[in-house]
Amino acid sequence: MPNVANLQNVGDRLYDEALYEAAKIIFAFISNWAKLAITLVKLKQFQGAVDAARKANSAKTWKEVCFACVDAEEFRLAQICGLNIIIQVICCI
Repeated sequence: MPNVANLQNVGDRLYDEALYEAAKIIFAFISNWAKLAITLVKLKQFQGAVDAARKANSAKTWKEVCFACVDAEEFRLAQICGLNIIIQVICCI
């Protein structure tokens, strides 16, 4: 199996070069859910981005996906993200 650190670097480079479909495959393979969520946002695959954000379980990821969903007028998905941001804040108090 390839070295995960090397795949992470490859995925980052693909993302930086706007090769989002290829980056999506790498990030999914190495289970980097936060990067996958942001990559799916770039691909306008908002439902997939919400699913990946759920797996990442990170307030930062939820916020990025939430703002992208609002910008794309995907308000139902933005609502899901917003609720998860609130849950993240409440859990950290």
